Amino acid sequence: MSVLSPEVEAIVESGEFVTLDLIRFDLPGKTVGYHRGGRPFTYNGLKYLPNRFLEAGDINSDVGVAVTTRTIQFSNIPVTDPDDAVAKIEEYDYPNSPVIITHLAGVPNTNEVVGILVSNLYEIDRISFNDDALDAKGSGLLTLTIELQPPGRSARGQTLIKRSSGDQQFDNDETDTGLEYVATVGTIPEEWGQVSR
Repeated sequence: MSVLSPEVEAIVESGEFVTLDLIRFDLPGKTVGYHRGGRPFTYNGLKYLPNRFLEAGDINSDVGVAVTTRTIQFSNIPVTDPDDAVAKIEEYDYPNSPVIITHLAGVPNTNEVVGILVSNLYEIDRISFNDDALDAKGSGLLTLTIELQPPGRSARGQTLIKRSSGDQQFDNDETDTGLEYVATVGTIPEEWGQVSR
């Protein structure tokens, strides 16, 4: 069974389609999007700015309890555009902000979007600025690297956050009561073995 819409599945089966990569940042107080095209592109009511999403980066994965991570890069940081939140990302409380990377399927040589091929949700783990080479005028450029992790229990295991019953229900089942008494367990003395009274 395919999770693609029938329209997307049909265009993929035909082999005649183009992909458009979008990245959306939901920073506190500001939502901004980017794509690798040459002009602004509006999708689902959000204007995606062009030419800033340099590369989708690598996805790193391991077996066991390791968290699958993804690294993305932007170039030409900083810039003067007041709407460019990535250039001013340090002005926001960005850790754990949601990031959605979406790959759309479209009709070649048109602006027609057929639908979503795949969409992934991440959270910002950390950012770093790397110095690039000097340009022809002798000015330095910066490359911004953003490391992402998936939301949910796999990432929480790395952040030392105490889980609540709500977290357990979000990750597993809304009726799960496995952590119902987690806040009181430390205050209830447990006796093991033979107790002499």
